[in-house]
Amino acid sequence: MTSKILVFGSPGGMGMAAAVAKASQINSSAAGPFDAFILLGDALTGSTPDDVVDSLVDGTFQAPPIPTYFYFDKNHSTERITAFVKKKDGQICKNFTCVGSSGIITTKMGVKIAIVGGSCGLLELEKLKMNDGAVDVLVTHHWPENIYLLSASTTKAAAIKAVTKEPRISDTALLFQPRYHFVPGPIFWEREPFKNEGHINVSGAGGERPTRFISLAPFANAEKQKWFYAFNLSIPFIPTPLPANTTPNPYLEGVKLQAQPRETVKSDSLIWGNGSSTKRRHEGHAHGDNRRSRGRRGGRQSREQRQAVDPSTCFFCLSNPNLAQHLIVSIGEESYVTTAKGPLSEPSSVGLECPAHVLIIPFAHSPTLAAISDVESRKKTKAEMLRYRIRIGTMLTTFGYTAVAFEISRHSGIHFHIQLIPVPDAKLPLVKDEFETASKMNGYSLEERTFDADKDDDEEGDYFRVYLKGDRMLHIPLPSDVRFDLQFGRKVMATVLDLQDRFDWKSCIQDEAEELKDAERFKALFSKYDFTLAES
Repeated sequence: MTSKILVFGSPGGMGMAAAVAKASQINSSAAGPFDAFILLGDALTGSTPDDVVDSLVDGTFQAPPIPTYFYFDKNHSTERITAFVKKKDGQICKNFTCVGSSGIITTKMGVKIAIVGGSCGLLELEKLKMNDGAVDVLVTHHWPENIYLLSASTTKAAAIKAVTKEPRISDTALLFQPRYHFVPGPIFWEREPFKNEGHINVSGAGGERPTRFISLAPFANAEKQKWFYAFNLSIPFIPTPLPANTTPNPYLEGVKLQAQPRETVKSDSLIWGNGSSTKRRHEGHAHGDNRRSRGRRGGRQSREQRQAVDPSTCFFCLSNPNLAQHLIVSIGEESYVTTAKGPLSEPSSVGLECPAHVLIIPFAHSPTLAAISDVESRKKTKAEMLRYRIRIGTMLTTFGYTAVAFEISRHSGIHFHIQLIPVPDAKLPLVKDEFETASKMNGYSLEERTFDADKDDDEEGDYFRVYLKGDRMLHIPLPSDVRFDLQFGRKVMATVLDLQDRFDWKSCIQDEAEELKDAERFKALFSKYDFTLAES
């Protein structure tokens, strides 16, 4: 059985009605009929004409006679369109389906299509990737990282390399093994087919299931670059000889390049990461994960290997000669506060004029507070870190923010610390909801508790916690046989703040002058609340 599919490049909001009319015309020509029509890019935006929106809302819009699929980015749209799409639950009208920011659909002919829109958040993407098996067609708003490697298409090399690319899209493509992968592009480019060996075993086909990657230029573009693509798919997939120009997998080639030895190995620390030659890797860090085993038990680095970090090489210890001292904003008797390297929150936060993403770090080189051997020091450290958290929270409330803090207490860790991120009060209700959703997706057991400062946390064992407003907190127990992503808290908070493009701290790195400016700004804001200063 063969299915015929038609794909258009991005029409933009202004061109959506024209693109639909053109698809109807092609469908009725000798080239049709088609079983599915896919629109790339943003089809419903703030620039969509009012008369088109009116026709969608009142039901008079003329959809094509082909089942049509497109994605939607609420950030580029209006409240009216967003509310309408939500109300219709994606089914705008007959043959006109909006999958939202992401989704997996199966056509009547059995073609499996995965769609990842531009506003698809990290956690939403992880949920999408839980769907087992390969897909026939992958549609992504962003280009995958390293797609140009091993390609002989040199005539458009400059334009291809200039396009912003996402490593998470490469990971998604590796997982889904699409037969076709489409992206909206500034240009038309059809890459040579490439192999998918070493991943999903599709009917024993192995490397005989190639991927064809295609970028389509904008719909009806003035440069007359190709903006449409029609193709046939055999359903189910039947292994065939590979085309003569098939290349190895560019994503795997990118992994090989990253794995090559270097003179220095950057730390995976969320805060320092300043190029020390220390080669430790945090357990569960996104760059150490096997994408195929996320959320599963086992596959963890040995405790002995992780613990081979002494204070002179630990990126949270003041005795480390590579410490980025310009980030430190307050030093107490048992702990200190530092601004984060690669902060999640935006540097231009309203009123704050700095990210205000900070870490509270104990002097003691210990994986948990409970593991600090000296009882008196343990009590003082816990009390001082709590005092810092309360004082920073009080300062943030004067600017309309709530301090949301989270911590990982695990005996297999390196150096305990608390991360604190400012959340606009309007977004505060989202925090609990997003952590609950993310916990369910990852199989974590989350419960809401009342924080008790006098309780001995050593009785709890290992855990992850989020401190909300007042004495509310979210608690996730971490049994020793459960693998936990150290980026979990940041990823969820990125979703809360709608900053999915900042979930990876390395994509948010500032130069030292910017870091110093933000640290000095936070220090000035906090000076009235800093109990370590004489005037406080």
